[in-house]
Amino acid sequence: MTEAYGRQGAKPDLMPTVFARACVDVLTVDGAGLSLTETLRVPLGSSDGLAARAEQVQTTLGEGPCLTATATARPLVVDLEAMAQRWPLFHREVVAVTPFRSVASIPFRVPSRSLAGALDLYSVDPAGAASFASLAEINTGIVVPIASVLFGAPDDDPGVARALPNWLENDAAADRVNVWVAIGMLVERARLESDDALSVLRAYAFSHGSTLDDVSLRLTSRELDPDDVLD
Repeated sequence: MTEAYGRQGAKPDLMPTVFARACVDVLTVDGAGLSLTETLRVPLGSSDGLAARAEQVQTTLGEGPCLTATATARPLVVDLEAMAQRWPLFHREVVAVTPFRSVASIPFRVPSRSLAGALDLYSVDPAGAASFASLAEINTGIVVPIASVLFGAPDDDPGVARALPNWLENDAAADRVNVWVAIGMLVERARLESDDALSVLRAYAFSHGSTLDDVSLRLTSRELDPDDVLD
């Protein structure tokens, strides 16, 4: 993985994307995505737009394999049938907007930074078993090295103190952080708890065929009034 990054000559903010694309190159998968997972998932990098869209679906709905894997700290694999049984809304949406029909999610933790995240691997195979042959090997050979490199990555300017690694400064992460601004707007307008405000945003996004990120952007840019979301 580190060799893949070096060959690309990529800027530090593209490091997670390079790693996600490398996962597709070395594994029998059709998409990959890396994310941090706290109250809201923060996307780090995706192999392509379809993998990014799958991540948005999961975050908008608040259900799916990555959220379950990180909550239980256990890797999992779901085929199309299991996906429909465990997360019916996620199943419906991901089938509608992507070609992916099975998913593996391998969580990781970085105790030194009190962070959790996951590597999601996507396959167009409805069975998925062949695509995710050995989660233990994937974890040892790919996920652990990626997490080690990402969270040990130096900044461009080591003399400048930074609250976040410079590879986290990307548009997708900024859009997700913007969701917190939108949550704050609803909390102030309706005196909601943060979790309730997030649920309201998710419900509005789902009912209007949008994403959590897009609805939040419309709110914070004043294109959408908070009262419209709260109705």
